[in-house]
Formats: sequence, structure tokens, C-alpha cells
Amino acid sequence: MHHIAINIKDDQLAEKVLWLLEHFKHDGAEIVSIEDLEDLKALHATRDESSIPFEDYLAHAD
Repeated sequence: MHHIAINIKDDQLAEKVLWLLEHFKHDGAEIVSIEDLEDLKALHATRDESSIPFEDYLAHAD
């Protein structure tokens, strides 16, 4: 898998680039913002953490 980051300051140019990239989705390209990618990485890192029921969390929230 290849990852590409493109930094674009101009909003209109960014919209044009995204429009172009959208045409490659049917070929398997996935478009993810850097912000979303960081969120996904953080979420993935928590998968192996233990969890407790929300009711138990609330009971000990004092």
C-alpha cells in the first residue's frame, strides 16, 4: 500500500484535487484526511485496552 500526503493552501485548488481523486475510488483508492487518519490511528491503538461497563464508570466518577 502507498500513502501520499498533499498539502494545499488554496481551498479552491484543494476542491479540484479532491474532485480528481474521487474518480479513482472505483479503482480502489481511499481518500482520508490527515486529521481523520490520526483519529483512526488513535482509535486503533485503544482496541486492545480493557474496558468497563459505562454504569461502573459512572458509579466511580465522583
